[in-house]
Amino acid sequence: MHIQSMTQNTPKTLLIAVREDDISLVQAFVGDAYRIVFCHTIAAAKAALEEGVDIVVAGVHFDDGAVFDLLQHVRSSRVFGKLPFFVMLDTSRRYTYSRAIVHGMRSASKALGATGFTDVGGMIEKFGREEAVKMLRRGVDDLLGRPGT
Repeated sequence: MHIQSMTQNTPKTLLIAVREDDISLVQAFVGDAYRIVFCHTIAAAKAALEEGVDIVVAGVHFDDGAVFDLLQHVRSSRVFGKLPFFVMLDTSRRYTYSRAIVHGMRSASKALGATGFTDVGGMIEKFGREEAVKMLRRGVDDLLGRPGT
């Protein structure tokens, strides 16, 4: 587990469950607007949940595909079962996915109770990187009840 420092004005914590090589991509989108706890294993993510977080964001390749295991763990908990949980995919990077695979991941996310499923690569392709970053930050801010940054 890796914790990024918190800005003085922002006590909200995001649990970001991704592979280590995806940290720089996430940091580019989130910046320093939140306290971020990076986890690379399901065990570390479960421990972070016990410490308290405000939102969970998990990449589809987190811990060799354990994203849905983490989602089920969160949704089955009385303590943190209602946390916003987002599943993220980046179709612009190393992997090429068929539309059917992306649809299947989106459907599984929804069926298991994810708050949302976001194709970061698709957003960048459709809106451009700068606008995609703004949209993602705005979505997190809206969920946390913060004024936009």
